[in-house]
Amino acid sequence: MKVKCLETKAKELNVFYDKSIRYHDTDFSGHGLLINEIYLVMAMVLYKDAKHLYYLIDINGKPNWFPNELFEITDNSLPTQWSFKIFNDESEVNIYCIWGYDEICNNEEHFDQLIERENEALMIYFKNKRKIEEEIGQ
Repeated sequence: MKVKCLETKAKELNVFYDKSIRYHDTDFSGHGLLINEIYLVMAMVLYKDAKHLYYLIDINGKPNWFPNELFEITDNSLPTQWSFKIFNDESEVNIYCIWGYDEICNNEEHFDQLIERENEALMIYFKNKRKIEEEIGQ
């Protein structure tokens, strides 16, 4: 799945006008997000307390979660190796559901370690990214 960045400032989007929403006033250009750039989505997550879907993309080798409203989908095909997981009644997990490569869906430690930029988690992430890029012919 690929997305094109349309906006880097969450406050410019009507859906983020409600200040109770996470990231309502964030400028994601500080993370390196560029308008009109195409990004490969490595995973998607929907949090229990949020109304929004977030995409996992990396910028300059740093994976991060970004609200989907900042993007438009340019290629909606999903990689064949993606998994899906619902966290129905697991009260300690704030995630409702997640789609993505196996480790991001099925290993909660990997999820946290990736955002903390731990070497092993980054190696797993980029190994999976290479596989997806080979599949889609990038």
